[in-house]
Amino acid sequence: MPKALKYSSLASIICLCCATAGALTPTTEPNSGAKNSGDSEQPRVAAAHNLDWVEKQDMTPQQQADLASYCCGAYIEPKRGYPDANLDPEQAPLRVNALSTEAQTESVAVLDGDVHISQGYRQVRSDSATVDQNSGQITLSGNVRFREPNMLLMGDNAKLDLNSEEVEIDNATYVLHQTSVRGTAKTLLRKTDGVILIKDATYSGCQPTDKTWQLKTSEIKIDQASGFATVKNARLDIGNMPVFYFPYAKFPISNRRSSGLLFPSIAVDKENGLDFSQPIYWNLAPNYDATLSPRFIQQRGAGLEATFRHLSNWSTTEVTAAYLGNDKGGNNDSERDSVTGLHPNEGEDRYMASIQHQGGVGRPWSTFLDFNNVSDTNYFRDMGQMTLDENSRTHLGRRASLAYRTAHWNFALETQDYQTITAGLSDQYSVLPDISIDGNYRFANSVSLDINHQHSVFDHDNPHFITGSRARLDYSVSWDKRWRWGYLKPKVGFKHLSYDLDLPTVDNLTTLPLAENPSVSVPIVSVDTGIFLDRDNSWFSGLRQTFEPRLFYLKAEFQDQQSLPDFDSREITLSYDLLFRDKRFYGGDRIADNHRLTLGLSTSFVDKQSGQERFRARLAQAVYFDDRQVAMPADPSIQEQLELRREQSLLAFELAGRINKNWRVTSEIIYDSSDNHLEKSGLSLRYNDHRDRLFNLAYRYSRRLPRTFEDMKLEQHIAQADMSFYIPMGADFNWVGRWTHDFTNRRELELLAGFEYNSCCWRASLVMRRWLEREDELLFPEQDLKPKNGIFLQIQFKSLAGTGGRVDTMLKRGIHGYEPLENF
Repeated sequence: MPKALKYSSLASIICLCCATAGALTPTTEPNSGAKNSGDSEQPRVAAAHNLDWVEKQDMTPQQQADLASYCCGAYIEPKRGYPDANLDPEQAPLRVNALSTEAQTESVAVLDGDVHISQGYRQVRSDSATVDQNSGQITLSGNVRFREPNMLLMGDNAKLDLNSEEVEIDNATYVLHQTSVRGTAKTLLRKTDGVILIKDATYSGCQPTDKTWQLKTSEIKIDQASGFATVKNARLDIGNMPVFYFPYAKFPISNRRSSGLLFPSIAVDKENGLDFSQPIYWNLAPNYDATLSPRFIQQRGAGLEATFRHLSNWSTTEVTAAYLGNDKGGNNDSERDSVTGLHPNEGEDRYMASIQHQGGVGRPWSTFLDFNNVSDTNYFRDMGQMTLDENSRTHLGRRASLAYRTAHWNFALETQDYQTITAGLSDQYSVLPDISIDGNYRFANSVSLDINHQHSVFDHDNPHFITGSRARLDYSVSWDKRWRWGYLKPKVGFKHLSYDLDLPTVDNLTTLPLAENPSVSVPIVSVDTGIFLDRDNSWFSGLRQTFEPRLFYLKAEFQDQQSLPDFDSREITLSYDLLFRDKRFYGGDRIADNHRLTLGLSTSFVDKQSGQERFRARLAQAVYFDDRQVAMPADPSIQEQLELRREQSLLAFELAGRINKNWRVTSEIIYDSSDNHLEKSGLSLRYNDHRDRLFNLAYRYSRRLPRTFEDMKLEQHIAQADMSFYIPMGADFNWVGRWTHDFTNRRELELLAGFEYNSCCWRASLVMRRWLEREDELLFPEQDLKPKNGIFLQIQFKSLAGTGGRVDTMLKRGIHGYEPLENF
């Protein structure tokens, strides 16, 4: 049916009804009384009970499963019962139903008594209707209901234009089911293109009886096709109190992005005072956007933060920048300089820049960029995201790479640099560039060939540091034979290091006794073998127990490496997995000498039906046949020399188990069986019932040798406990908290407590936090670190603005398993 004729047939059908007094066409069915009111062939338009709001207890099991846990109900469109209810109006017949019909003139007809008009999924209902065929107008009176998918319009009176298909309703109430939006209007106009224009309107995302918040505006334009709503001269009321004015705003009524104001972030602490940030979202195109956030910090000044995101079919890019000019210095008089009287960074311009890029998704080549820069070492401490890991960062990474892979080869070009953001630390080496060519071949006879080449150039700003290039080769051939009952993997390898160094000089004399072109080569032999055993467990029905003994033999000859520099290397902390590897150092400046045999035992309990592992325990220890001589640093202390002469390694133990579907426990222990003490231990207990209940308890301990500072011996071992929780205290109210304690220095590292309130139409978070502020010039001692206090508030309204902000970031990083609400 042509679009212009969609409603024009209505007039002719109604007039035909009047003339023939009951001789109706097949597409028009009169109401024959109450006995037919439930007939699916009738064009019955569903009544609107409480704006189609359905309480949670009245929903079907599937509807309850789809409902968010914090919601008590939803706007659910009633089902249509007639045969062509799901057809497009262009393709559907017209159906008219009324108790009585009267022709006033040849072109005007009156329908009276429970009028129902439908054509496909479009439906109209009223107490009476007047149809004027000449003007193409239908006037509806009394309890008007207009329905389309995911939309209900109601009012006292309405006009339908048969030619343009426009609908105008007076004293209207509207509901958009899919986005849970409702409101009222003095006049509501549904235009030809489906756009809804509302005059003198209200707008809310709450249930019908909830008046927590609403927008009162002179005009709302709702475009369901684009998924956006635009308001003019809007006032946000919370309860009956006006709190904010929007001259113009545009926001999504679906999951689509839209330009406009996001909700502000508010924080208060002693040093910065009030910290207010107002994000402004700019939807530039479907694949890129920007967020501008003017920020006011009471004790520092005004600044601007900006984020730009770009997404293509092969890459993602995010650029972030922040600037605050002429910093006031903050409110901490104890930090004033005794000579100048200024606070740290007072009068300076503070800034931050970051670029994150990853490209080549689904392609043989790839690109990567991670660039970060701040104006000074105190930037994150003063104005960062105020999370524990931000305050503990010592360096900012800067890395760029370009790579290409084939079936057997990987080619990569990379640069790497760091910015030191902790006072008193030396700058690290820059790698400009790092070139790697790695080959990998797997043959049908279980033989594998690995070929790795790396060439790196190291530079440093300090002229007294050694610089130069390093070439590293790592070749190996292995036979990886596997059976159902076990495996055998012998391996022969060759490692080589060579350097071309620029040595620092003073008065043309070399200050260090190093060669300009040192090199070292080491052959390596290893054998890795294990047996797989399993049986049905007699203690726990439904579980199958596995037992896997494992042996790993390693032989790598010692080669003197004291003449080699140290650009990027350090010794790896012992773990279960490390005892089955052929290396002891991170980085590429050392080739470890090893002659050892590692024995490992592991057992697990597996659910026979699901195949899910319920419990796992692993134990390993190595026996050394020779002392280790390669060390980092080249002149090890007496204690470090004793460690290199051990006949047995530390004992490594790991445990992981699921107590039930909600509780999980993990543990790691590194034990010195010779001196009978713990070297390292960790225990974590986690609860997650997947119904918004979280509890985490963790403890970690690392034994470290004491260090001397200003003739004082300072403990360096780490002993910390971390507890966090997210506990519902009702249908809408949740407690959140975190406690992190440092037993070594007898202090709290972080205290966090607050609440979240989540309902169908709004969400609020209030968090009070106390954390340590790192400003020491050395990494030790740390006894005098100063605590900092802050209060953080976040409020969001459903269907009005997006989520995100400092509170969400703080809780996500501080509470394991916490996920902030998305698309609220």
